Amino acid sequence: MSDKEDLRREAQRQYDLEHDQAERNEKGQFATPATLAYQIASDAIGRFDSPRSFLEPSCGTGAFISAVRELCPSITIDAIEKDPNVFEIAESIWTDGCTKIINGDFFELFNSDKKYDLLITNPPYTRHHHLSAQDKVLFGSVVEENTGMKLSQLAGLHAYFILAATSLLNENGIASWLIPSELFSVNYGKVVRNYITSNVSIERIHFFEERDLQFDDALVSSCVLVLRKKKANDDDLVLISNGNFESPDKTMQCTIQELSNIKKWQHIFEKEAVDCDSCIGDYFNIKRGLSTGAESFYARHREEWHRMGVDDTWLLPVLPAPRYMKDKMIESDESGWPIDHDRALLSIPATTEEAELPSPIMLYLETCPDKVRNSYTSRHRKKWYSIERRDPAPIVCTYMSRSESQPFRFIRNKSSAVVTTAYLCLYPKNHMTDEQLDTFCEKLNAISPSTLIKSGREYGGGLRKLEPKELLAVPFSIH
Repeated sequence: MSDKEDLRREAQRQYDLEHDQAERNEKGQFATPATLAYQIASDAIGRFDSPRSFLEPSCGTGAFISAVRELCPSITIDAIEKDPNVFEIAESIWTDGCTKIINGDFFELFNSDKKYDLLITNPPYTRHHHLSAQDKVLFGSVVEENTGMKLSQLAGLHAYFILAATSLLNENGIASWLIPSELFSVNYGKVVRNYITSNVSIERIHFFEERDLQFDDALVSSCVLVLRKKKANDDDLVLISNGNFESPDKTMQCTIQELSNIKKWQHIFEKEAVDCDSCIGDYFNIKRGLSTGAESFYARHREEWHRMGVDDTWLLPVLPAPRYMKDKMIESDESGWPIDHDRALLSIPATTEEAELPSPIMLYLETCPDKVRNSYTSRHRKKWYSIERRDPAPIVCTYMSRSESQPFRFIRNKSSAVVTTAYLCLYPKNHMTDEQLDTFCEKLNAISPSTLIKSGREYGGGLRKLEPKELLAVPFSIH
């Protein structure tokens, strides 16, 4: 390890101490571990005969600069860093006759005339809701002008980087991307997947184990995507690996055509076949649970509401969060309220003016914090205090999980209780009796854990999610 690398690691440690996780999450700043940076750089450089130029479009403190400089002492390096504080660190350590560190936004500095042999980076993992509309226009215009591709408004910043920066490679140039593996399962990633299976060649995709977080402070499962600037053929082979980057636990090869036909690439090693021609969507419509905008404000125990003078006219029974829900079936009393669950939502019709409300409710609304009253959800309602209405779903499914044995649970709801966004709601497409719904719920819970896991998406730390469209597509038959 060089003296400069020692300086960089200490500077990175100090920076992380001085900037909290929330700030770094918003900026997508997750520093690459030094050992992994060296492994990725070594792999990439070994694919190109004597690379002469290297681009790092989002260099941070310079983990990849350090690795590339050690492996190729004479290579010319252009590195860009937007954050002025991080830029100062990188500039003070790495600037020399062969290395230029530039402070600015990669997309504003984008120069399609300058090409590079090598590109290795861990681009900012900034989610779409942290990107302004103006930023999305700029990033999207650079991508579309140079690749012809148009990304979804839901795309994270790393997706824009992959498309734009890969276009700056010389012919046969190599790019290695350390990115979230969710890109290979989410809908907004489809444009990227189409681009890398048609406009360039994929040499390797390495998936780290989902519980093996590459970034200590981010709930992100990672992968390395290695691309070559050469148009792909359908029969070109791609190396897929899993586990340790240098000594993978599993490896396999598949053609570009085979890869293109797989929906969720990170499940390519799972061989379980599902012998089923139908899916959950053939039997049910699926909606998300209610979005309250602030469940801690709108939901209280029923008796608490009563003590404040709010009667059941203004209340709607709501099931507790999945971590408190152990029941497989929710029974109800004669009035429809769930037995053993007494939480209730304040439910005010959108047609009711604030001045028409009973005084206990008016007094309670006056206690609403500004951040709740002025939240995105509240501002986009007809009345800020009127949460959406939804029929109770006879079957609900948990939306997130870390369990491998029972990743998602189906709960039979025989009450009038609704659910919030921690659940998905299943509504039969055709009339079903109570007995039929009971049977369906049992069968849904019998779906194998691996089938459910493969149908959803995975994040670091073992977190899994199942979105409505993904649940609809889960193979399932009642027979």
